[in-house]
Amino acid sequence: MTFLCLAPLMILGYSHTVQTSWHISQDISGPMVEAQTCKEGLGGRLAYGQEWVQVGPQYGLSFNVGQNLHITGQIHGGLGYSNTFHPDSHIRQVTKWNGGVSFMIQYQRVGIKVGYDHMSNGRGLDPTNHGQDMVSIGGMYEF
Repeated sequence: MTFLCLAPLMILGYSHTVQTSWHISQDISGPMVEAQTCKEGLGGRLAYGQEWVQVGPQYGLSFNVGQNLHITGQIHGGLGYSNTFHPDSHIRQVTKWNGGVSFMIQYQRVGIKVGYDHMSNGRGLDPTNHGQDMVSIGGMYEF
């Protein structure tokens, strides 16, 4: 593990908008692509979907669970932008901040990533702060 790393990886996948009885937002589900400077240690992250973009730092910690088999946990944050309208209130929902967690299982250079993301407009408990919650899954390749 290094403090600042450059061992790029790419992830192609799908993100799905989380809808519950108590949290409804505009559906921004769809294909996504993510690039990271590295999977472990402190690095940079850029993720993009059809109606959103996220950029910021990420930190990962990997565990060897077998020969050439690793499990990695990551946290990330930073800027997270989407521009939608809430389906019930029709209030414009512009998100500015992003935070999330993910887990990867990797064999040699390929793997699968699952994650959870929250993008917020930063207004705390304000009723117009519906934000966007997403779960994602994707295939990854480490260069």
